[in-house]
Amino acid sequence: MGSGDGEVLVVAFDRQSREWLLGDAAQKRWARILASRGNAALPVYGMDEVDDRTKAPTLFVRDGLLVVPDVLCLNPKAGNTWHEVKAKHVPGWYRKRGRWEHGTDWTLVREYEEVERVTGVPVWLIVYEERSPVDGERESALVESGVYLGIRLAEAVTAGEHRPTWPGGTVAPHNRGRRGGGGLLWPRSAMRLLGREPWRQTALAFMDAERA
Repeated sequence: MGSGDGEVLVVAFDRQSREWLLGDAAQKRWARILASRGNAALPVYGMDEVDDRTKAPTLFVRDGLLVVPDVLCLNPKAGNTWHEVKAKHVPGWYRKRGRWEHGTDWTLVREYEEVERVTGVPVWLIVYEERSPVDGERESALVESGVYLGIRLAEAVTAGEHRPTWPGGTVAPHNRGRRGGGGLLWPRSAMRLLGREPWRQTALAFMDAERA
């Protein structure tokens, strides 16, 4: 991790890809949604040039650096929370367990667990889902939705599982996530519905609206 062993987690992005543009738009939208609900939202995702080694939002700690989640939500009454915002076109269907899933890099999970420990601020995983299943409990058709789902990091770790072969599986054994650590996959059913885009539009229009 970034602080424990002297290594620094390097996060690289293709900022021209559709995935990055959609994720960037979702981060900005979620920060504004938090603010509209009476919170103060610090867009940490914009602080990606603090250290050239990470190219990601960075927290300086005694033993080194930690990559932090995208948004720091500040609320003196309800308490502060970190929000890691992901944008996914669709959830994944895991046949072995018969469930819809979302996931993230295991290396980032361990990094964020350390961020939660040293700051005392809980970490939430937020997923903007472009298309959602008609039946959340069974394999089914996917329809345009634009929903924001959330789960506490600790809850995702408890409900989910560390899958070392994620995301490449047997098809792409070279692809094992950051540092080859695989991923944390948790059931979509464990997440809470936290918001929904108020208008129906394609993801491309969603991104264009954020850039305007």
